[in-house]
Amino acid sequence: MRKILLLALFFSALAGYAQDVKPEHVCSTTDVHVLPVHALSMLKATGREYHIPVVFHVFDPYNPQSKLSLDKAQKVIKLLNENFAAKNPLISQVQDVFKPLIQDSKIVFHLAQKDPYGNATNGITYHTRDIKGDNPGCNATLKRQANWNMGGDYSGIQRYLQIWVTYNVNSSNNGTGWSYLPDTDGGGKMAGIVYNHKYLYGTSSDNVLAHEVGHYLGLSHTFGSSYDYCGDDGIDDTPETRCYTWECRKGNLCNDGLVNTENFMDYSGCTSMFTKGQIQYMHYWLEHEYRSNLWSEDNQKFTGIYEEVTVGINDELNTRIRVYPNPSKGVINITGLPGFKAELYDVLGKRVAHSHNQPVYFHVPGMYFLKIIVGEKSVTKKVMIQ
Repeated sequence: MRKILLLALFFSALAGYAQDVKPEHVCSTTDVHVLPVHALSMLKATGREYHIPVVFHVFDPYNPQSKLSLDKAQKVIKLLNENFAAKNPLISQVQDVFKPLIQDSKIVFHLAQKDPYGNATNGITYHTRDIKGDNPGCNATLKRQANWNMGGDYSGIQRYLQIWVTYNVNSSNNGTGWSYLPDTDGGGKMAGIVYNHKYLYGTSSDNVLAHEVGHYLGLSHTFGSSYDYCGDDGIDDTPETRCYTWECRKGNLCNDGLVNTENFMDYSGCTSMFTKGQIQYMHYWLEHEYRSNLWSEDNQKFTGIYEEVTVGINDELNTRIRVYPNPSKGVINITGLPGFKAELYDVLGKRVAHSHNQPVYFHVPGMYFLKIIVGEKSVTKKVMIQ
């Protein structure tokens, strides 16, 4: 029987009040999966950036468009990227002991620009259907109605992070969302997040989607499978904690140790960070067969986000790299990013000089093009030598 992680954040929320609701979490995880300790000890962040295409499948029996507009979806993705880049506004309030553990995950999300058939899309599909997101109940029905990862043989090739948005993710009408873990979703055919539209954007529960994406990328709750006592997720730099629903308790709460109540994988109302260990763990699963196709260059082109990724990379390099003086007397300095290679080309495309982490020296006057390479990224700047 396939293992299922019902990663449900079940709330006793007031159904008619999504704005500024502070729901009470009722911890209902039925299974937790962690890597063996010896595997955890070998984890390390890869250093690469992972660009992941996202599609929202929106279900509502009357007006699905009212649940998620393009403008709102763009805001959801922007907030998700801020959370995964350690730019949440609440991050300044993290307890001092945990601040050294804060790190940009280098995981970036984009609305898909092509569907599986090559048609243009804005990353949202709408379905006028009355289907809940119960697991396993209506889950399979919901996902079969809209599933961009389904192959002809239902093989489930992973090309998109799919988020099925519905008005009710469980039969009790009190949940925010849930996700399968990477190795428990039948090889990818059911992979994705079932999510309650009330908690997408514009409420006090905005950060819950980062929590669910954390599950999708392999993370467990920081309190493990425990709800009434202190538990752990098996990651070294996340301390033992308890499931304090929505509360922002701080202090020595578990075995005389501080709890990381600001962690996205907690159920508190003040989450703002992932730890370095959690990021290493997510990178592990992104390199794994269950998720590795999501961020490949081929898949970026397949889903239409490649141009957006490339433009973003060039914008970052243009912003961070400084080339001076320009015009130059023959010595061109490059600062802003470590580990760069520089290649100087004349107007005919011939390389005339190059360097690695050093200034470029060339004394023949004229106009040239300086190509600066950082890893798999590059940017070209025009320079003059006098």
